[in-house]
Amino acid sequence: MAHTHVPTLQDTRTTLDGLGPRVFGVSLAVGVVGMLAAFGLGSAQGDNLKQFAFAYVLNFAFFLGISLGALIFLGIMYVTRASWNVVIRRLAEVMAAVTPLLALLAIPVIVLAGRVYGWMDPEIAASPAMAHKAGYLNQGAFTLRWAIYFLVWSGYSLFYWRSSVAQDKSGDLKITRRFENLSGFALMATAICLAMASFDLVMSIDPLWSSTMFGVYYFSGSFVSFFAVLTLVTMGLQNSGRLTRIVSAEHFHDYGKLMFGFTFFWGYIAYSQYMLYWYANIPEETAWYLMRSTNGWGKVGLATLFCTFALPFCGLVSRWAKRNRKVMAFWAMWIIVAQWLNLYWVIMPEYSEHAMFSPAAVALFLGIGGLWFAGVTRLAMGNSLVPTRDPRLEESLRFENA
Repeated sequence: MAHTHVPTLQDTRTTLDGLGPRVFGVSLAVGVVGMLAAFGLGSAQGDNLKQFAFAYVLNFAFFLGISLGALIFLGIMYVTRASWNVVIRRLAEVMAAVTPLLALLAIPVIVLAGRVYGWMDPEIAASPAMAHKAGYLNQGAFTLRWAIYFLVWSGYSLFYWRSSVAQDKSGDLKITRRFENLSGFALMATAICLAMASFDLVMSIDPLWSSTMFGVYYFSGSFVSFFAVLTLVTMGLQNSGRLTRIVSAEHFHDYGKLMFGFTFFWGYIAYSQYMLYWYANIPEETAWYLMRSTNGWGKVGLATLFCTFALPFCGLVSRWAKRNRKVMAFWAMWIIVAQWLNLYWVIMPEYSEHAMFSPAAVALFLGIGGLWFAGVTRLAMGNSLVPTRDPRLEESLRFENA
């Protein structure tokens, strides 16, 4: 009877080596050029950098969500004591551990807040509807909350990454038990901060509208975007001769299941949020959706519905699609673009009532994205891309879907 060969870490390359500095250099260059191009395009608008500020918030929210998706993924894997993810967990660790860089990238959000957030408009701030929100929506409280958010996120993400790297050297099983014991608290703290940050960062752009479901709406889009990025990064590493064989079709199958599942979850949350406002039909609440349904924004919203939910749902529903790498790569890229478009539809109507294309937003996607990926690459350099002494590594190498 033939026995299936179980791959080992010796069967493939598990470090970036010379690839790391090259990717870091290119990513950093793209990031810097993108930021400068966006600033130039924003300055040319003659609106006191207002479009630049909106585009910056859009792209900052997108890449922040990917890192927070990675951090929540780590917490879930430890709480459930899952083993399938071990061979790719280091990739999630470095995506999460880049949050200190995102804290620096949050500074322009705070500096440019007056150009984006309605609660900083004296006329809106003086309205009766804002009277009970003034203690929460003000510059000092806004800045303080962001300091707390990043203290929590950076603390947990660096704890996961540094302890995991330390375990590569020591093999200490207590580190894994510590992860499992603390991850429940980490998940709660991260999720609460994520929900509140989504209120501050995106929802409060229109301070007169609110939704208790918005935090879950933002989370679901961020989580599926994280898996899309993780899929492409894993494939890129395998194309360079790294992580081959140890990350198998079985692991990509789980990537596909998670992308499919959270595509459906995002659609469910988006529908539920819209349905409740449509059913109640209260003018001050439906105004948010009305703005996004007229003057060309309705077509963008319809494109978002199909691109973010309907098409990837159909494209990823089969087992074959989840195990075909070319198909997975296509849908991963599709989901990234679609989720970015969704945030564009949520944020940019507050800048212009008429649907418009913003070159600055595209430039900032490259700018913030390039800096984000440079940070991720820098963290991955010098260490193994796989937690080499995790006690569940052998199970992960043997993993097969039912």
